[in-house]
Amino acid sequence: MLKTVRPLLLPLLLGAFTLPALAGDLEQPMKKIGFNYKQAVKADDPATMEKFITQMKDEVEKAKGREMPAAKKAKFLEGLDEVQTELDASLAALKSGDQEKARAHLAKVNDLKKEYHKYAKQKG
Repeated sequence: MLKTVRPLLLPLLLGAFTLPALAGDLEQPMKKIGFNYKQAVKADDPATMEKFITQMKDEVEKAKGREMPAAKKAKFLEGLDEVQTELDASLAALKSGDQEKARAHLAKVNDLKKEYHKYAKQKG
């Protein structure tokens, strides 16, 4: 009996250790994006906003390289690209001295999060 069960146990055990690792792989950059977003929105001055937006851009790049379910990857990457575009526009607005326009682009980032966050989920 052990000889028939042993070939089945190894894949199950490997899967049990691999799935949590994949889930955690994307979790850290996503949490950092959220933290930096909140800090950028709270910021009173353009230099502080720029600092946190730049950190968000770095974390978006990290998230793009993480493991995720193949069925959702294309849509998730599409969302990250749109976020990246809004972050770039926000930084450009800050550099031109338009803090309100920069905040409007940050608000669009939040809308994109609501739209695309379901694709970051590790199941499916």
